[in-house]
Amino acid sequence: MKWTDPLADPSLGDFVPLGLSGGRAVVRRGHEAWVRGFDMGAVPGAAAIMVEGGRARHPVVAMPDGGRAVLRTYHRGGAMRHLNRDRYFLGHRAFEELRVTELARAAGVRAPEVVAAMEWGRGVGYGATIATRWIADSVGLDRYLSEASGDAALGALRRAGEQIGRVHAAGIDHPDLNLRNLLVIVPGDAGDTGDVYLIDFDRARAGGQPVSARRRARSLERLARSARKLAVPLANEQLDALRAGYGSAWPASADLG
Repeated sequence: MKWTDPLADPSLGDFVPLGLSGGRAVVRRGHEAWVRGFDMGAVPGAAAIMVEGGRARHPVVAMPDGGRAVLRTYHRGGAMRHLNRDRYFLGHRAFEELRVTELARAAGVRAPEVVAAMEWGRGVGYGATIATRWIADSVGLDRYLSEASGDAALGALRRAGEQIGRVHAAGIDHPDLNLRNLLVIVPGDAGDTGDVYLIDFDRARAGGQPVSARRRARSLERLARSARKLAVPLANEQLDALRAGYGSAWPASADLG
């Protein structure tokens, strides 16, 4: 796949290719000048804060439009990370994640707005970074469930189920569906209902048809395992709330017990 191939997707009409010093990028229109400030992956300006995510902590930096962006550099996991932490040889990880994220957003999924996807030459191979607009006032669903009241927790799970159902209906198989990849906007007052966002579409697959029942079940079972691993196992009424939000396409074979 050529690095510009994702731009052929109609969902990326708001993006343009951009050459960088030592690299290249696919950038949302209007942010070209800011992205030109990146040099071999170096962050333009000091990080405002750092956020947890996946295998590393990621800087949150100011953008010229007054917003903030999370900069996530791709890192390998498993035993390979001891030999090769952040160099890739095949494909275009950041550009493909950009494409799938935008497909999800076009299907009505609450997913982060991608500002830019970038690659940097590393001799043989490349490194990659993706910049997404920071989702302020949010916490991972694991933390929210551990702190929220019963009704608030059930509401968050219904909204999480709705987002998962939408992404599966859009034909997108999210490979790492876990509680920390679902962010809840913490309500500002008693009248608010905290929206739920699905994040981190790295290695997600987008097909032309809704995700199969078998893969839906596997994805939901992974979510339940993550709840147990993070010490917030889902009670029956919470599973019912998740199922209600997901809707009638819930796979009968899913075993979340």
